[in-house]
Amino acid sequence: MKTYPLLITLLFMIISWAMGIYFLNVIYTSTIIVPLFNDFIWIRDYKGILGLTAVFSIITIPMIAFMYKKRNHLSKKKTWYSISIVTHLFWVGTLALQLKTILYNLGICH
Repeated sequence: MKTYPLLITLLFMIISWAMGIYFLNVIYTSTIIVPLFNDFIWIRDYKGILGLTAVFSIITIPMIAFMYKKRNHLSKKKTWYSISIVTHLFWVGTLALQLKTILYNLGICH
């Protein structure tokens, strides 16, 4: 199987961590407002910006290692690409939620 889906996942992960660390240096507050559909959550700044990134990183890194190790043994391409697409969707969603939280706290999306 191709390894570029794994590299794309790692790229999403690196972008999310870099964006979170950068904006932690920009936003000078001890609490972050996380906008939800109907409500808001007041949370510590590290948990608000990097919490979801940390959770998905803990889940994704072992999965990427397993998929890289077993990439030649997977006989079904459908399984390989479906796992990759789901992982990409989770990371794009993480980036979108992270960006929405950052923009809301900067005062752009009120």
